[in-house]
Amino acid sequence: MPPKSPAKSAKGKKGKLSKAEKERLKKEELELKAKEEEDARLKAEQEEKERLEREKLEREERLRIEAAESQRHATEVSELFSILEGNEIALANIHDERRAKAKWERYMLCDGTPDPTIAAEVNTYINLSYEATDTNAIESVIADSKQTLALTSELEFLLDDTPEKELSESQAARYRETINELQNLLSSKIDAATVLLLKAASSLADTESGNLQLVKGSPDFTVMLWGNLTKNPRFKSFEFEEEKFIFELPKQLALSDIAIRVVRTQYDHYSHLCRTFHAKKKKKPVTVMETVAQEMEDKEDKPEEADKTEEEQGQINSEEKQEGDVEKAEDEDGGNVETDEQKPPTPSKTPQQTQPVQADAEEVEDEDEVEEEYDQEDEDTVDLRAYQVLGGVIHLDLLSLPPQPKQVKSWVMTQVSGNELKRVAYPAGDNRLGQTLSGTMTMGQTLDPKALASAAAATEALGAPPVGISFRLRDDVLYSEEPQMAYWCPDRKQWRLDGFIDIKFNEETRILSFKTINFGPLACLQDKHINMPFQSWELRPVAENHARFTVMAAIIEAEIEIKGSLCCFRQTPDSETKPELSDLKEKWMTPKQLIQAMKTAGVNLFPENDSKKYVSIVEKNTVIEDAIYQQMALAASHFAFAWSKWNSDAGAEKVILQGTQKLLDEAPHDNVEDEEKKKDEWSLLMVSKQRTMKLRITEYDEEFSEDYADGAQFHADLYHMVCELSTEEGMERMRSTDFRFVDAVHQLLSATRLLTYS
Repeated sequence: MPPKSPAKSAKGKKGKLSKAEKERLKKEELELKAKEEEDARLKAEQEEKERLEREKLEREERLRIEAAESQRHATEVSELFSILEGNEIALANIHDERRAKAKWERYMLCDGTPDPTIAAEVNTYINLSYEATDTNAIESVIADSKQTLALTSELEFLLDDTPEKELSESQAARYRETINELQNLLSSKIDAATVLLLKAASSLADTESGNLQLVKGSPDFTVMLWGNLTKNPRFKSFEFEEEKFIFELPKQLALSDIAIRVVRTQYDHYSHLCRTFHAKKKKKPVTVMETVAQEMEDKEDKPEEADKTEEEQGQINSEEKQEGDVEKAEDEDGGNVETDEQKPPTPSKTPQQTQPVQADAEEVEDEDEVEEEYDQEDEDTVDLRAYQVLGGVIHLDLLSLPPQPKQVKSWVMTQVSGNELKRVAYPAGDNRLGQTLSGTMTMGQTLDPKALASAAAATEALGAPPVGISFRLRDDVLYSEEPQMAYWCPDRKQWRLDGFIDIKFNEETRILSFKTINFGPLACLQDKHINMPFQSWELRPVAENHARFTVMAAIIEAEIEIKGSLCCFRQTPDSETKPELSDLKEKWMTPKQLIQAMKTAGVNLFPENDSKKYVSIVEKNTVIEDAIYQQMALAASHFAFAWSKWNSDAGAEKVILQGTQKLLDEAPHDNVEDEEKKKDEWSLLMVSKQRTMKLRITEYDEEFSEDYADGAQFHADLYHMVCELSTEEGMERMRSTDFRFVDAVHQLLSATRLLTYS
């Protein structure tokens, strides 16, 4: 091999590091790394020091706030209790005076009307009404019905208005029994008037059609009567034009001695008889601790019992044993009879539907009863916890037409018949339609093949040829969805959905049509909770003792103006106008009256105790919730409150809402030029059992945090939090707010339960 050149050899030597250089570089690298680690350590120590200092300051600030809160807490609780107690006493005095005055005026009333609270008077009225057969003419029945319905309404009002301590269970049961008797009296008198009309059907017959067709009515109910005098085989349908009510009869009925009676009532005398009308209750089980505590109290309260002689004690034990034997025998005899209240309890809700509230023992409401779910019998049974009868009741009756007077020369021959109204069973069972409904198609008559096929299908579906019904829904009731039809089953005392086909609803004309074999009471149903949960809400002051309450429900936007102790319903100006609610608007009434009027008109914004089973909500602690409603009502003259999107994230034990002082009337729908300023006006307030505080976040932030606002103070309740955020002018207005206005606001807030159902 040739020898390497000197240049190449030098270059190779230069590129190779010596051992000393490598060690030097490695040392520099280690020193640099050590320096970086030291810098990082110092930085971390500094950051940790700053963090600890910051946490120390925050802890000191929190301790300072909590110490100040602790000093204020008892004072604030005592002050709020004093305010609420004063309002409650003043309100109770007002209502006591009102009830006493009404009772005296009722006693001094000398117009001949009976007092429904006095059994002798009302029973005499009922018995005399039954015996007065000379007042069975339809005009007399309509006139007398006003008094009967007035007595019923008076008793219903007393049941609702009288405090529990002033109304014993026996009195309440007697009032309810009297209500049922008055309702039965009215129904019986309408039946008696119908019998007289049917007996005179030929003399009252229409000259053009030859059939009886008559309409009589009052604001409370309307009677429509049609009698089949001609038995025309070509008859198809008849319309009561004034009432927009049409019925179609199958051939068997068109050829029979029958009459059709329609009584359309504004009231519903059936639903309260259904077991699902009221939320099912069960008694809370008595715990061992409660039993022991009660026994100890009994021993302390009655020490003299220990001094009884053995003979006396033996007599008592003997008597108790005899009573126990009697009760045991009664239980054995009636052991198979079990009322709804005695049935084994069923779960009231599933864990997935709601989040249960676990309140402290001291804050558990003093209720002896809790809700329990009903056992659903079958899919056609209407659950009145989920649905409500809307628009009154239509009584559709198939009646037997009594023999008509016949004139023979100068003689008028009348077959003597009873005075009872005879209803015809339809369908009539094995004998098809029976002798009363017998009839055949005339020779040579043909039917359209499509109509024949449709009729055959309907007959097969229902088991008998159906009756066609078409009517216009009431103009003063809002149906937010296509109504469902139901009929009343008197044997089971329940509304049922079976027996209806071909149901059609025209929204423009409000005409509902269907085919059915069901005669008797019929009703339209609507989902009670169709407007729940609410989208948002706002309570905004207008002036002293004057506020505006707005609820954006699922379908309707409702606005309630509250002034003094009265309130009225309105629709928000930018919402779709509902002509069905025109009669409800601008009518000032008490909160209870308005709530009932809105429900009757189809605007149900008022959840019941068991509505959580039918609406997806985050349930709130009811003790906290009702306390907030009370305190919102106290500040409603000057402080605005609104829905917060963070409320559902706060869980069951905390409530979050927006609040700001509003001394001037600024409607929520007005245009505000400075939107950012409007946003900054509102504060987020969080209320729990322990405290109320202002949060650092706003409604427009993207993440939720429970950090309190800088410089904020903790308060025992919402009322004192509002005081901190209010000016002196606002405080003065709040202090001068009338307790009747506070009560009106509280009633509406409690009825809507907007903190839970929004």
